Amino acid sequence: MTILIKRRLFNPRIRATSNTMDIAILLLIYAQLILGLLSIFVWMGHLDGAEMLKLMAWAQHTVTFNSVAAAEAISGVHWIFKMHVFLGMTLFAVVFPFSRLVHMLSVPVQYISRQSRMVRQRFVR
Repeated sequence: MTILIKRRLFNPRIRATSNTMDIAILLLIYAQLILGLLSIFVWMGHLDGAEMLKLMAWAQHTVTFNSVAAAEAISGVHWIFKMHVFLGMTLFAVVFPFSRLVHMLSVPVQYISRQSRMVRQRFVR
């Protein structure tokens, strides 16, 4: 990820085709990666699984639109998990719809059944 960000910022050819949102997305995903890796060390202090059960309850209440129970479920969780969840939800709810990432939702079904359109030229001497 570090190499991708360095390439995006300092390679003139790639920088010319990048906009601010592309760079912001890379930085947000990088921050998400770092938070996820740091959460491993916090998780190691809770090997009984209590923190994961709280996060599981939060996810269940979020899916069932029970916001009060979701807030109560995540209130006692370590701050690093809260930041990881917050950043993940921000990426999906705020950044994703207004960036180039939304193009991954378009599925080109017509490409599955189309005929090959490869053109070959014969070189004659």
